[in-house]
Amino acid sequence: MKHYTIPFFIPHRGCPHKCIFCDQGRITGERGDKIPTAEEVRARIETYLATMPREGVYIQAGFFGGSFTGVPETLQETLLDPAKEFLLKGRIQGMRVSTRPDLIDENKISFLRDHGVTCIELGVQSMSADVLDASGRGHTPEDVIEASRLIRSGGFELAHQMMLGLPLSSYEKEFFTAEKAVELGAGQVRIYPVIVMKGTELADMWERGEYVPLEMEQAVERAAKLLSFFRRSGVKVIRCGLHSSEGLISGEEYLAGPFHPAFGHLAKQRSEKV
Repeated sequence: MKHYTIPFFIPHRGCPHKCIFCDQGRITGERGDKIPTAEEVRARIETYLATMPREGVYIQAGFFGGSFTGVPETLQETLLDPAKEFLLKGRIQGMRVSTRPDLIDENKISFLRDHGVTCIELGVQSMSADVLDASGRGHTPEDVIEASRLIRSGGFELAHQMMLGLPLSSYEKEFFTAEKAVELGAGQVRIYPVIVMKGTELADMWERGEYVPLEMEQAVERAAKLLSFFRRSGVKVIRCGLHSSEGLISGEEYLAGPFHPAFGHLAKQRSEKV
């Protein structure tokens, strides 16, 4: 079955922290604070559906960027309710949101379930406390464990996002993060190598020589080993590498680190030999 996602990016909304690596607007390629209206959500879904096959597919609406469960519930409803209309009619088969581990509780779980969400992605990044602290994440490994438990017990699909090359990280710590994703029941994972973006705290650290990003070869090798591990564990890697925004490809917003528009392909090729 072919999977399609109709994406909506909500940059910098709902997130109580600005991690040292983050400029969410640049990463998504959509700058500013513009949030889609309910009518715009319906229109985008209709536009995407018009180009997609109807048989043998799983189509979902995805709300990414910022931390979705941190925005006011009225705004969440504005975005989720029009998508739920398509879900109830069987025109799409799922709805997913991404958020932080410390912005999940029983009330939020109940709210998301009532509004049609079927999958929740957690921005885990690392399961090592020192790496989280050094990255300014503002949450703990224990938050990840509890959020994952709530999501799974609430009947949602669970996805984890993790990063390679964070300050104080190592391959061993990244493999530990991958192991914990499997242990906590994540059925899907995204793997993002850290790159240095203009306008971030990490850029200042890099310019002062306090942070050295992974070389491309290092990043591809680490990602390949994790791809192989997740494949053996029955976990689907739904993304490996950053989305190629215009600013990244042109170099206008990119300073350093293992960015390649075909990073996932390089890692997958390598993983078949690991």
